[in-house]
Amino acid sequence: MSEESQFTTEEQPIVKISIYTPIIYVAVLLTTFIIFSIYYRKRKVQKLANMEPFFPENIQKDMYYELKDEDPKPNDRVLKAALIRMGSEALRRMIKLRESQQYVKVLYQKGSIGDELNENYKIALKIQEVELQSAAVEAESYKQGWGATFFAVCQEVTFNEALRRRIQSIEDRKDWTNKQWLDTVESIEKKVIEAKK
Repeated sequence: MSEESQFTTEEQPIVKISIYTPIIYVAVLLTTFIIFSIYYRKRKVQKLANMEPFFPENIQKDMYYELKDEDPKPNDRVLKAALIRMGSEALRRMIKLRESQQYVKVLYQKGSIGDELNENYKIALKIQEVELQSAAVEAESYKQGWGATFFAVCQEVTFNEALRRRIQSIEDRKDWTNKQWLDTVESIEKKVIEAKK
């Protein structure tokens, strides 16, 4: 046998593929991706809807929008005061979130908190940023340029309320301590009187 006859190749039959085969393949692939995307988004939205909020409901924000939507519109001073309360509450929440940001990051990196709590924290941060921006827009709608001083006023209100809460807690603690002291003194007096008998 010669070398040429050893390397003879058998002719393979030619398989004809319909032009519709790749089109059907692409259509099935796209349909699968679309269905997966819809399912994934619905699941993500449902997860976000079922997620427990980081803060309780913002009563100041609700009160401001209720006052704004009232039919006999209240005085602008009332609306501005309600807006300042709304802004100070949003600022207080943002300060709380910023204070705990470093701790959340460290706890998440160590694995002490899960993905759900970390995502909840990030969402709360974004919500507070949006609330601060909407408060600034509302402030600008009352008076052009008020947005610059608006947050300074809100910060002052926030710090004054924090100081008031601390003073009140000190007063409450003082009252509790005085009551405990009086109860202790009365019980000692009773024991002394009983001992003398």
